[in-house]
Amino acid sequence: MVKKNNLTDLFLLDTCLRAALIINTSRSVLLIKTMKRNTDTETKIIQAALELFVRKGYHGTSIQDITEKVGLTKGALYAHFRSKGDLLLRIIDEFKSSFIGGMIAELEQSEGNALDRIHRVISFNSRFAVQNEHLCVFLTFLTTELNADVDFEPALKATYLEYRRVISDIIRMGIRQGFFKKDLDPDISALTFMALHDGVLHQWVLNRNQVDGEMYVRTFREIFLYGLAEPAASDRTR
Repeated sequence: MVKKNNLTDLFLLDTCLRAALIINTSRSVLLIKTMKRNTDTETKIIQAALELFVRKGYHGTSIQDITEKVGLTKGALYAHFRSKGDLLLRIIDEFKSSFIGGMIAELEQSEGNALDRIHRVISFNSRFAVQNEHLCVFLTFLTTELNADVDFEPALKATYLEYRRVISDIIRMGIRQGFFKKDLDPDISALTFMALHDGVLHQWVLNRNQVDGEMYVRTFREIFLYGLAEPAASDRTR
């Protein structure tokens, strides 16, 4: 037979545990909501900074420009990012993750040959440009301005190096498979692809209201691939 005091103690313990559970659940819900608000705010700051950096340049954009566009105080912005430079590095990381990471993920879904993979890269890049207008031209527009800046040069070079590696690996594959010319240097060819791609993006931004996007991409695709292809493989590049 359980004593009355023991029953009382068990009741109190159960009550305390239930109360603690309610408090912890409430705290968890509050934490999740706070994290979501923080994430939403950071996304708005990044988007505003990205648009301004592309339009005015990094050095031409002030913290006040960014806060005014987002509708925050400087103190609120600094609660998320330590400086304008910290914000820029975050955008470079976002570009690397979304663009290069997305490209790699796209290629991992394909078991095709090198030609198939180059076509996939060009198609992915085209979709990305349409869906992420400012992010896709971010490095194209700012690299010249920031390339000599010791704070950003390592991040820029690391990003472009990863991009070059992806493309050069495909070109090496194409040379082994007999699709591409044997005397091509894969790294130089990759840099040429990147240079052409950056120029195509730049001109698309400037002329997108006058240019047929599908024809523009098809022209880039054919010019680049015909330059790579062995004569016997030319028909397969179409």
